[in-house]
Amino acid sequence: MARGRKEREETVKTEWTVTIEGRPAKVVDPEDILDELAELSPAVQFGNGLLSTTATRRANSPIEAYDHIYEALNSLTGKLEIELVEIKTTERQDRDLEISNLPELVGLAEIADIAGTTRQRIFQMTANRGFPFPVMELRSGRLWNKAAVESYLETRRPGVPRLPGIVARASAKENHRRVQRAVRRAH
Repeated sequence: MARGRKEREETVKTEWTVTIEGRPAKVVDPEDILDELAELSPAVQFGNGLLSTTATRRANSPIEAYDHIYEALNSLTGKLEIELVEIKTTERQDRDLEISNLPELVGLAEIADIAGTTRQRIFQMTANRGFPFPVMELRSGRLWNKAAVESYLETRRPGVPRLPGIVARASAKENHRRVQRAVRRAH
């Protein structure tokens, strides 16, 4: 009977990924934490007084998994002042890791393809006021957030009326006439 109950308990257990971030009461050697939690596939990061530990534990509940990892950490860190706790099933963790947290990036060639023009024309457009700033600059060239570039290009497509810029410097009366003509041409 006891054996049957133990088997049922084993089937109920779920694998949990637990991340605990906090400030330890004493200086910590990340290698000691890796050694202590070795059977839990740990990942440890320590810097600027903040310790971040992620480990995987098979348990009946997320709280049970957390308690086990927290107790193991406290034995090494002293009282841990917790700033963040995240507990997920390993399946959820795997799904989350598949999703990139980087925006889709594009260079001049990709922007030219999107806009249906040449790289040279896009190079000129990048100097326009209002063109998105590059998010990264490498030796091989600049990279832009694709969504920001697409949004910018949507305002530049044929059929989208543009607001007139400064037409010329002249008298107020002459400027008014030029602006009125530019507005009529834009519509």
